[in-house]
Amino acid sequence: MTAAVYAYPWNLHDLDADVARVRAMGVDEISLGASYHAGKFIHPGDPKARVYFPEDGKVYFRPRKAYGIVQPQVSSLTTGRDVLAELCNRDDVAVNAWTVLLHNTRLGMKHPDLGVRNAFGDAYPYSLCPSQPEVRAYAVTLCADLAENYRLKSLLLETPGFLTYGHGFHHEFAQVVPNAWLDAMLGLCFCQRCREGAKGDGIDVDGLAARICAAVDAWLAGGADQSLDQWNAEDADLAAFHRFRCQVVTSLVADIRAAVDPAVKVKVIATCQRPHATAYLEGHDLAALDAVSNGLELPLYQSSPEDVVADGGYVLDLVPAFRTSVILRPGYPDMGQETDLSAALAGLRNLGIGDFAFYNFGMLRPINLEWLRNTLTKKVAYV
Repeated sequence: MTAAVYAYPWNLHDLDADVARVRAMGVDEISLGASYHAGKFIHPGDPKARVYFPEDGKVYFRPRKAYGIVQPQVSSLTTGRDVLAELCNRDDVAVNAWTVLLHNTRLGMKHPDLGVRNAFGDAYPYSLCPSQPEVRAYAVTLCADLAENYRLKSLLLETPGFLTYGHGFHHEFAQVVPNAWLDAMLGLCFCQRCREGAKGDGIDVDGLAARICAAVDAWLAGGADQSLDQWNAEDADLAAFHRFRCQVVTSLVADIRAAVDPAVKVKVIATCQRPHATAYLEGHDLAALDAVSNGLELPLYQSSPEDVVADGGYVLDLVPAFRTSVILRPGYPDMGQETDLSAALAGLRNLGIGDFAFYNFGMLRPINLEWLRNTLTKKVAYV
């Protein structure tokens, strides 16, 4: 079994002490944020700040490659101190680069022509479109840059595809009841590149966009609820459009894998959705992504050990367990007691999974980190 902990670079102040603390918890690896978005974070145990606002859309490494139109923006933290390099230069912990790719509001606002556009033509600056060649070039170069210049075990790719409508801008408002169908319809990209690609696959994408606009407007005006499953089953163009989007994302991940040093693994964080059965809304075909990468990392963020195991089991019907790793949150909002963690681990190990990661070093309360230490050092049995 391997164990990793996700961490932000702004939470690592004294690497000797921080790595020693991580290792004492039974953790072998740190998955460090190398590219990230905006947020507002409570850090219960951080010695310097309780509430932290990271810079939006910045990278936490020092780029060396030549980029195209889309250029990475380096955080002010990293201009002063390259935490990733310091961590990679150590021999007492393995390092993974947790890399948020296309969820980037800063770059989306700078390049509004490269972002997702819904069926109405509204631009989503927080979501770069993977159909756009300049966006793809940025993602590939970013990953190759990291792998070439830092001593990494793996790259963990987050948001290599299309974001859903609900994931997400910051400080969002809507005085309508949220529902899966509306979120899915408003999350589909109809930018010019996506339209051209879909038409090339024989999809009546203009007709599909018109039908979506009419149905969304009818619902917003007070019409009857719509069923996402029914739309997927009955609208052939929508089903084909989902397949087209999956091909776009799969090919981008394949391009990244081809560009990255073979010694560095490339794994895909499988989805930002719950459960994994809805990953297709991001253009994620889980089996296809597994086939073009070194496997999937599954965020099994569920409200009970039983649901964690069920969601993991769904994915393992599609991909091999030995190539799959899992992320768990040993605290709020997923786990209310220490035995939830041991039960989830035991259930997943029974499915054949042996590699685990835990989210997040700076955000978990000290008591939750103690749960993790107790469980991984076998003070609490989980096998």
